[in-house]
Amino acid sequence: MKNSDELHILHLPSWYLPEGGQFCRNQVQALNANGIKTNILANVTIALRKYGLKKMFSFPKSTFMSHEDNIHVFRHYHISLPLLKKLDGILWSHQTLYLFKKYCKIYGKPDVIHVHSVLWGGYAAYLIKKHTDIPYLITEHKGIFGFSCQYAKEQFMPWQTPFMEKAFSNASMIIPVSENLIPKIKTFLKNDVPICVISNMVDTSFFYYKERNTAKTEIKAVMVNGFSYSKAYDILLPAIDIVLGKVKNLELTIVGEDFYGEKFDEIWGKVVYKDRIKFSGEVDKYGVREALWDADFYIISSRVESQSVSTLEALSTGLAVVCTEVIPIQIANETNAIRVPVENIQELANGIIQMVGMYAKYDRREIAENLRKKADQQVIASKITEAYQQVLRSEITTNQNAR
Repeated sequence: MKNSDELHILHLPSWYLPEGGQFCRNQVQALNANGIKTNILANVTIALRKYGLKKMFSFPKSTFMSHEDNIHVFRHYHISLPLLKKLDGILWSHQTLYLFKKYCKIYGKPDVIHVHSVLWGGYAAYLIKKHTDIPYLITEHKGIFGFSCQYAKEQFMPWQTPFMEKAFSNASMIIPVSENLIPKIKTFLKNDVPICVISNMVDTSFFYYKERNTAKTEIKAVMVNGFSYSKAYDILLPAIDIVLGKVKNLELTIVGEDFYGEKFDEIWGKVVYKDRIKFSGEVDKYGVREALWDADFYIISSRVESQSVSTLEALSTGLAVVCTEVIPIQIANETNAIRVPVENIQELANGIIQMVGMYAKYDRREIAENLRKKADQQVIASKITEAYQQVLRSEITTNQNAR
């Protein structure tokens, strides 16, 4: 069997930059730094509704290799069919199979394909395996598998089931980023596939512990997430409004984008203490770090979450958190967090008030160190590398038994 530094790994994300997928980029960067030859095949879906017809024509039409963030990315742009989701997914998957064949002609066959999310990367990897016998593993990131609320349950369409069954059941390993995702994933398994939980990673050398100013009189909370239904700002803003009415020296900073439009205006219009809620807009990682260093504690109000990277970053800087129960208890527990039920305004308000009274009692340095042990890039890269070796050992055993 090959040594780790001899492996050729291809990551296959279901979506990628500029349409998300930072987690894939971060993993590949960490693996490459660990001596693993790792490339990305990115069939990026571009939505007409988002970019408009004129801008759609500005994207390259052919496949090309680019060097992005010190990563080799074999990139293609797929124009989506917004009203035909099933057909679009099937076309994307077969197109990805074709792109994979082109990749192999230029760069050779990878030893393992690492998929990010079952739809549609997992199904594309299933098609690739049918043609090549190359093993694949699936890291599942989607929080809807946590089945945390009715909204999460409604995201699963019956027509998706056979595609997920084929993808999950023929994988050599499944890597959910949280234990919360396992029960739902198992409902799609027709074969006995190993499941190994591996956390998302955080750059703890960048998001590091820093002493806060304890002499100040004001208390600062922070949340780092854009406006979306899954992040539950319809729960957070009414809850923080309750708290601000009782805690006169508290203010909240929200870092993220998309705080506009009819849905946001409806929620914001009901907030009384608007002057103590600050919107910083979308910022780079330096701006995020400054916001975390400036805060006394972190809030995450999500109704759907697999494993929040923003929460990992907050813990990595030493912040205690108020979070809903979608955050894995292995990450946020009594040592560093106050956990509250999903979609409950009063319970979230109570949790924030409780944190106001005890945030200074947490050992922030210890919070940061414990997070480093669980989710540092080097730690996660080593776990993923071992997963590759386990898959290849299993393949060798299977082939020997077949003889």
